[in-house]
Formats: sequence, C-alpha cells, structure tokens
Amino acid sequence: MPRRTAPAITADYVLLPADAYHGLQAFRDELIGIAQTIDPATTTPTPDARSKPEQSRRRALARVFRLWADQVHGNLETVRSD
Repeated sequence: MPRRTAPAITADYVLLPADAYHGLQAFRDELIGIAQTIDPATTTPTPDARSKPEQSRRRALARVFRLWADQVHGNLETVRSD
C-alpha cells in the first residue's frame, strides 16, 4: 500500500527573521553584481541588435541573473509590506 503524504498547507504570508531578510537583500545585491560583471549593459541596455554571438550569450546570462534578482526583490518588497 503506497504511503500518502499530508497535503501542503498554503499560507498568505510567512514570518521572516530580520537576519534572513537582510541575507536575501545581500543575495539580491550579489546577483546584480554578477549581472553587471558579466555584461554591464544589462543595467543600461543599448539598442544594438547586431551584437556578436559571445556578447549575446553573455547578455542573456546576465539577464537571467538580473531577473533572478528582480524576483528576490519583489519577494522582499512583499515581506516588507506585510
């Protein structure tokens, strides 16, 4: 007989200790720093559609880090407003 796991409890909010919050802020800053190191143009995009393939790959990777940082930032803003 297969085991059944208890259903996950959904919550509208989660309490977050201050040190965890500040840790997430530092993590977000680190992600932004990585994105800027990989491709500084991610903070100020240029309309150069004919970029080199290597630059295009770097820009895409930097955008991943930027999006990740934006998601962390959005979650931090949600936590702060609660």
